[in-house]
Amino acid sequence: MEANDLFASVGDVGGTGYTLSRASLSAFGLGDYPEALRLGRAGYEAFSEVNHRWGTITALCRIGFAALALGGVEEAQRTFCAALEQAHASAAISLELLAMSGVGAVLREMGEREQAATLLTFALGHEQLPPAYSFAARPALEALEAELPPEQLAAARLAAAAASLEDLVTRSLEPVA
Repeated sequence: MEANDLFASVGDVGGTGYTLSRASLSAFGLGDYPEALRLGRAGYEAFSEVNHRWGTITALCRIGFAALALGGVEEAQRTFCAALEQAHASAAISLELLAMSGVGAVLREMGEREQAATLLTFALGHEQLPPAYSFAARPALEALEAELPPEQLAAARLAAAAASLEDLVTRSLEPVA
């Protein structure tokens, strides 16, 4: 966290947000989900202070994945939907895909497995999703590939191939019945 201390010492709140948010990603990768959640929230606060749109959206996604890993399905759903709304309003496709992959992971936890597989297949297979954005959601898709009967998995893949980003964003933001 030397970089964080450096940014803080010169009053660069955006830089501080960046280091906290990236540290959240590292903590998540190491399986330290409480720390990932804490750092994600701190990064979000810093980015919010300086109105850094990209940063707030990615921090929301990092909060969502950490919350989901800790069993906080409702918090994860709220943060991923907020991130998706902001990313969509900003026309930030890679961030829309990141947030959509989080919604898909939440839907899997809620038992909406075919819809989850459709969203995850679309988001994780999209050419505009950077590889670093896919690692948190990939286990959810792999679990679905093992859980779903072949015909349901095939249907989800066909639905993903036929869908547009706009349609899936709209469906992702609809309440689950």
